[in-house]
Amino acid sequence: MSSAPAKEAFMEAPAANAAALPWLAEAAAIEKDKSVNWVKALRATGADAFARTGLPTPGWEGWQYTNLRPLSAVKFHYSAEPVVFDAKKLPAPLLDGYRIVVVNGQYQQKLSTLPAHVTVQNLMDAAAHKTAGLEDALVRVGDLAKSPLMALNSAYLRDGFVLNVAPGKDIDKPVEILFYNSGKDIAIYPRVLYRLGENSGVTIIERHEGEGSYFTNLYTAIAQDSASRLKFYRDVNESGNSFHISMIAAQLEKGASFEGFSMATGGKLTRQEYHLQLLDTGICSNIGGTYLMKGQESHDFTILADHFEPRGKSAQHFRGVLDDQARTVFQGKIHVRRSAQKTDGYQSHHALLLAPAAEASAKPELEIYADDVKCSHGATSGQLDPVALFYLKSRGIPETEAKSLLAEAFLNEAINQVSFEPLREIYKERAAAWLAGRAS
Repeated sequence: MSSAPAKEAFMEAPAANAAALPWLAEAAAIEKDKSVNWVKALRATGADAFARTGLPTPGWEGWQYTNLRPLSAVKFHYSAEPVVFDAKKLPAPLLDGYRIVVVNGQYQQKLSTLPAHVTVQNLMDAAAHKTAGLEDALVRVGDLAKSPLMALNSAYLRDGFVLNVAPGKDIDKPVEILFYNSGKDIAIYPRVLYRLGENSGVTIIERHEGEGSYFTNLYTAIAQDSASRLKFYRDVNESGNSFHISMIAAQLEKGASFEGFSMATGGKLTRQEYHLQLLDTGICSNIGGTYLMKGQESHDFTILADHFEPRGKSAQHFRGVLDDQARTVFQGKIHVRRSAQKTDGYQSHHALLLAPAAEASAKPELEIYADDVKCSHGATSGQLDPVALFYLKSRGIPETEAKSLLAEAFLNEAINQVSFEPLREIYKERAAAWLAGRAS
């Protein structure tokens, strides 16, 4: 894979932060294992960076709209011991396909089923066996002093897995990856690598669910060789007492395609951050999502599509519904470098507010240094169309049902971009059920 400069997205960090030290209290215990030198070095670098910064505050660029104070109020703990759980509690698969199970960040080989031409290794086993490209992909987090959550993830680098798709192979069924968390005030720091060989294709469905109170800090690296095709879907349905912060960093080579979509429901505070690097010519990326938030839930989508070379296409299309005092943040950016002529970029975010206290913040950005491009962006937030609502009511539809129908149609504008039909229908059913539950 080609190397690429990291995104410069955060302000200079302070010299020290005493509030960071409790977060690192259990990191030293991991150093007792027999990890390879580069893993130990990355842990040390991450711990040092986080000790200086602590958690980002609204004063940090990229965090103006998301306040992590509720996360700071809980004392989470990390355990390196093998997880003990009741496998019968795991949710059934969404669809017919293959399955990888991860519980509290730890890969469960005995509960996983894999297709031919796909291999999965425990993260530390892969490091010990010097898996090709692993070190480069796992350290690809940029300047840790400017990315505190990734620094914290690095300090606890141990759990996770590596998934490889063989070159020239199309996987016949989706691979569902279940991240299931259970416990009281536990912290989970997995790191994952998805590698797609040249001209390979796979559909990955990540599910994030759990029970109890927990904090997930996940870093996912995606490495797509030339002409590879990835459909990467997420279903983030965390428990009501959970915090979820994830970074997805993808590098796409010549002619590769990336289709991503995430549905987010539940969770006290959730942030999904995508950094897509379109490194060569003729690359296509399409990323979208929906969120359904109620109570005091908060969700943040932060997206960067970085175009390096000509004739790339990227689209960002997000819609969501907010009720009660829920909050959402959308920060989308398309960066077109001078060498990326004939780039086609599109970005949109639309929020539907079902209650006066619901709040949506949006910051769409275009940063363009090429002169032959076609790029646009837009963002709106507002209430249901009163004319459409009146029309449905005049046809004898009760007001609560009419509101649900309009909100459902609004969300489906985003969900319809999911090309994998079986999952698209599940997303639609999930949205309809959430809206019906609100109305009941």
